[in-house]
Amino acid sequence: MVYKFYPDHFRGLMKLVNENRGKVIRVFGDIISVAVDDEALHIMGIRGTYVKVRTRKGRDLLGIVSNISLLDELYRQSSGRISLIESYSDISLTRNEIIVSLLGSLTMSGVDRRIDAIPSPGDDVYPLDEDELSTIFSSGDIRIGSLTTNGSVEVRLDINELATKHGAILAMTGAGKSNALGVLVVQMLKKFDHSRILLIDTHSEYVVLGSDKSPMKDKTTVYAPTGKFKQILENESIETVSLEIPYWMLTLEEWYSLLGLSPIATRQRRIFREALRSVKGERNINNPIYFDLDDLYTEIKAAKNDELLEKFEDALNTEEYEFIFYPKETLRVIEDTGISWERKIRWVFEKISEPIVRDGLKIIALGGLSADVQNSVVSMLLRTMFRIAVESKLSGHPIPALIAVEEAHIYAPKDSYAAAKQIVERIAKEGRKFGIGLLLVSQRPRELSETALAQCGTLIALKTVNPSDQRHIQNSLEDVTSMITSSLPGLGKGEAIVSGPSVPVPCVVKVDFFDETIEREFNSRLGLGGKDIDFREEWRDGLDREVLSEIFDRLYSFESKESEKRKTKGSLEYFFKGGDENEIG
Repeated sequence: MVYKFYPDHFRGLMKLVNENRGKVIRVFGDIISVAVDDEALHIMGIRGTYVKVRTRKGRDLLGIVSNISLLDELYRQSSGRISLIESYSDISLTRNEIIVSLLGSLTMSGVDRRIDAIPSPGDDVYPLDEDELSTIFSSGDIRIGSLTTNGSVEVRLDINELATKHGAILAMTGAGKSNALGVLVVQMLKKFDHSRILLIDTHSEYVVLGSDKSPMKDKTTVYAPTGKFKQILENESIETVSLEIPYWMLTLEEWYSLLGLSPIATRQRRIFREALRSVKGERNINNPIYFDLDDLYTEIKAAKNDELLEKFEDALNTEEYEFIFYPKETLRVIEDTGISWERKIRWVFEKISEPIVRDGLKIIALGGLSADVQNSVVSMLLRTMFRIAVESKLSGHPIPALIAVEEAHIYAPKDSYAAAKQIVERIAKEGRKFGIGLLLVSQRPRELSETALAQCGTLIALKTVNPSDQRHIQNSLEDVTSMITSSLPGLGKGEAIVSGPSVPVPCVVKVDFFDETIEREFNSRLGLGGKDIDFREEWRDGLDREVLSEIFDRLYSFESKESEKRKTKGSLEYFFKGGDENEIG
């Protein structure tokens, strides 16, 4: 005997559910449950699918499928006793329900995020077609990719909303955050002739955009500290401009970072603070007042703190610090007796401001530098940029710019000290008023400043597995629904949840590949740096001894040159006053 159950109310409901259409059966505030038949389930039962709910008042509401519930009615009514059901596989009756989160109201021009009508049980639910989806998602300025549920529908971001409300690209290692940033930067450069983007390139992953083979070379300038890292880039046919950060432009906190004086080194900090005051003046400790490093050295030595003196001497004799302690072009102007002091200071400020005010993409290539040096450099650049932005806005001639910060948790950590943290957080809180947009990129959301992240309106979240990272994302941003957070572990490589004011409603996007974007937009080929090493391929081939020899020669030449300079030219006067120009840098 076959156990039969076919209640009248369920039979009637299923008759109303035609192909590609569902019926509202329950309403829980902004979440509704929709019954669909087997045919409609293949279309509407995919997580992330957009649907419209036609209310009885004729209003169309927009919703997104956030979950699915399937229940076999025969099995339920048999109290789980399958033996009571003969020919079970032939007669099984399934109740299909999808859970829909309401996002707003559909209008002629797109989406209004207000829900201005109340759905009721019995209201019809339809999947959105391609034209409707394109009206919603393709009206922005810059393309980031396409919907995962419909690859023909491109997703574009509103540049004003992205820049003025700030943004964050968050992901675990290898999930595609660098690719996402690269795609956005390329689209900005392509779309806007006078875009102004400052990219803090912590690992020098994006410098290829300024190489000879880049179709955007004329819009890209790579700034690199003098020394071996700059030469390495130039050996790769990447033209660079010398980055100079004159030591007298540093604030006290930036000096602390440079010398590795942590907050617990209270005595060394106090001694250095008094020494800096002595050479710059009581009230000018954080002002860009020029002084001679010999004088600062003398003040520190007089304090008779050997540990602090050793740290200072080590910094002075470290090659990677030369662009700070021996900025050749800047010192050449300072020491020129034929130029007025006022003109010298103006020239220095213009030199420092160059990567900030110029049109196009300015890449600050910091790969190879220590985190302390990177922090000091970024802190000074962003302080200067903020100062320029404030003055330009007050004068009635704003200079809008977007700052993209790779490995943002290094510069604005959540619970630890960093020289750049204060200015990053200040720009996050106040930058929009003065035309500075912020785009933070991090693979460690849980280690990123909550103050900075909370100000980021647009979230581009790629695959994130760590539960702490997921909670940090959800707690820091207002526009993240439970559906978005729960989807983070299940995203594929290159897939991202995009949420915030730069998109009409939250969406799951297949982010474009950087290489394909370059080919589509410029009919050219260019690969982005920072890709994973292909161990499978590399381990198949033997190591080229000539390549290894070149690496050793390069390392040895730099190290022997540095050692010789320290041994024979070690005086402070030689180092600070220039020595032989051909030997420095």
